Amino acid sequence: MRTRTSTTVIAAGLLAGLTACSSSASSSVSKAGTTAATTPLAQPTVTTTITAPAPPVPTVTVTVTATVAAEPSSTPTTAPDGTIAGSGTYLVGTDIQPGTYKTAGPSGRTGLCYWERSSGSSGDAGSIIANDALTGQGVVTIKKSDAVFKSQGCQMWTKVG
Repeated sequence: MRTRTSTTVIAAGLLAGLTACSSSASSSVSKAGTTAATTPLAQPTVTTTITAPAPPVPTVTVTVTATVAAEPSSTPTTAPDGTIAGSGTYLVGTDIQPGTYKTAGPSGRTGLCYWERSSGSSGDAGSIIANDALTGQGVVTIKKSDAVFKSQGCQMWTKVG
């Protein structure tokens, strides 16, 4: 007796990146007359990978605002008669008049009020007649013979005599 086997395979070509195959097998009869079971062929697994562009990254802007305290000016500020502004360099007889002046002390920036009487405006240490660094109220007597009075970090000076 003869064995008869019939197998049909249908394959489709590549369509949009996919391959499809189908297969079937018919039963066969062996010489002994037994029938073999029909086993379907495994279907291929299709995996599609799609790479999409990344979303745009947002632009971040950071604005920093800083407040910086201005350095005190060495140019005298205008003060009422009989007073001397807290910080500045003053010519005696021109900017200020000789006399005794009183201050409440430091203006708060450094906790010190520095004053200096000088015989000239050169800035040389040798021209300093008298000076002091106050942490509280103070009194200074500016003489006609003084050329310059310098005050730094002090509250307003008021003439008391």
